[in-house]
Amino acid sequence: MMIAILFLCFAACLVIGVPLAFAMGISAIAAIAFGSGQSLLVVPQRMNASLDSFALLAVPLFILAGELMNSGGITERIVRFSRSAMGHFKGGLAQANILSNMFMAALSGSSLADLSAIGSMMIPAMTREGYKKAYSVAITSCAALMAPIIPPSVIAVIYGSITGVSIGALFLAGAVPGILAGVGIMILARLLATKGGATSMPRESWRQFGGAARSALPAMAVPVIIVGGILSGVFTPTEAGAVAVAYALLYGFAARKHTAGGVYHLLLSAGVTTSSALITLAGASLFSYVLVSSGFAQGALDVLLAITEDPQLALLLIFAILFVLGMFVETVSALILIVPILMPVVVHYGYDQVQFGVFTLMALVLGGLTPPVGILAMVACRIAGVEYSKTFGMLMPFIVWWAAATLLVGYVPFLTTWLPSLVLN
Repeated sequence: MMIAILFLCFAACLVIGVPLAFAMGISAIAAIAFGSGQSLLVVPQRMNASLDSFALLAVPLFILAGELMNSGGITERIVRFSRSAMGHFKGGLAQANILSNMFMAALSGSSLADLSAIGSMMIPAMTREGYKKAYSVAITSCAALMAPIIPPSVIAVIYGSITGVSIGALFLAGAVPGILAGVGIMILARLLATKGGATSMPRESWRQFGGAARSALPAMAVPVIIVGGILSGVFTPTEAGAVAVAYALLYGFAARKHTAGGVYHLLLSAGVTTSSALITLAGASLFSYVLVSSGFAQGALDVLLAITEDPQLALLLIFAILFVLGMFVETVSALILIVPILMPVVVHYGYDQVQFGVFTLMALVLGGLTPPVGILAMVACRIAGVEYSKTFGMLMPFIVWWAAATLLVGYVPFLTTWLPSLVLN
């Protein structure tokens, strides 16, 4: 009864245009009120419990750090260094775009933030150099997928807070898969360079390259400070977020990029982004609570077991579920919805929880490229001034590569377990 009410109310809310976070919360409240016999006091209790986590304090801090870094000139210096290093190759601007996203992923942990910062500079530059807009959109939006995988990652913090898996281990586990995915994007970009109208730029002198590298060096120190501090026990992931904010703030003022008024507006922007994420988190956690308490999670395991007892085949089916869910639901919401349901599956099949965490994140973020939501591709299309439908053919090879990389992470434990075992043991 609870499940029927939950999904009927959820579908009705979506049809009439209720925002997703509120649709999940309203449908969960209706299911509890009319289908469970429980007191509605469970609603504020569950919503509060989902947000009452010290680890989640890292989310607004990393969001603010990303805002401060983008406005403080760090992004421009990274792009300048990447262009100096790779611009002279054929398709060099595309390679510089990918490299810039890789560096920014180690700073912000947010796909949308990276795409907005890098894309606003690189897409117009690529267009001026004769690159096709569809190629520029595909490169930029796919490269932005690295941000939630390469540490530090905002959604890895959320995953860790939901499951109790070590956030430090998740950070380390995402490093190799994130870099592997980035290298694959670079190779694919080179193979499609001619089709994308790619050109090369004049090679810069060693002196120019050295100057670009020196200017980017302070930015490169950020991930070392954050991840190194966490792993050495100097500070927690939450405190690491505060350190990142302090570093970005001091850097921006030293570079004369920040003003008191500008920082105030960045605080407001980060506050709005954080509030939206936490409202979504509360609504999704309530929805997930109803699913789990009604036995839906156990039912999902039973269905999977009825299909196969083979962990390898089950992993492929789980990927298909995550991929489809990511196509329709924003990553944070999808994460909170699906992870409690999948936990019995993870335990039963004996998957490594850290490895499965990275696999889950990679599968869900792919929805940023695919219709009907495809938020990353949509934003990149707006920057480029091109219709999304005209870019899908160029996006498809990158979607296939990311899916292949995700499955590689799922089936090759070494990619995610080697670095945590080396550093943490």
